[in-house]
Formats: sequence, structure tokens, C-alpha cells
Amino acid sequence: MKQTFGVLEEIAGVPAPKMRIPYFVALTAAHVNEAIANLTGKPPKAPISGVRMAKYKMWFNPAKAIRELGLPQTPPKQALTDAVEWFRANGFVRR
Repeated sequence: MKQTFGVLEEIAGVPAPKMRIPYFVALTAAHVNEAIANLTGKPPKAPISGVRMAKYKMWFNPAKAIRELGLPQTPPKQALTDAVEWFRANGFVRR
């Protein structure tokens, strides 16, 4: 996550998080955030499922999709750049 946030900081010009918080604090905050979201009808900023997923290192091997489907692979930095551009175009990133 730290490496990804560093690349996103470079691309988007938005500072990466500087502080790492313990998992149980993040999970508790996510539960509170989802409870508030249920009351307000707004989507949570930190969904419980997102916090749970962030706990694990996830690695995927695209070899089968490339081999059997001819799926093209976009370099990670380009994929993140495309995502930041989309978020900017749709008003989710201010800078």
C-alpha cells in the first residue's frame, strides 16, 4: 500500500498518508463510519470490506488471462494515471 500511495502522490499531487494506524483502530473506525452512513444515506468513506481487504497483501498472476483470452496488460503506473484522470474528470479529485 505504501508503494502504491507513493505513486499516486506523484501522479495526483495529493499527499500520501504519512501515518499508519493499527488494524483494529481502522476496523473500528470503519464500523462507526458505516453506522453513520446508514443514518445519513451517504456512502461510507471507509467501508468495512475495504479495511478488511487492506489487511492482506494481494498478488495476482494474469498469465492465464493473457494466454487464454489475450487480455492486454497495462503497466501499473499507467493504470493508476488513467484512474486519477477519471477521478479528476468526474469531480472526485480536486487537484
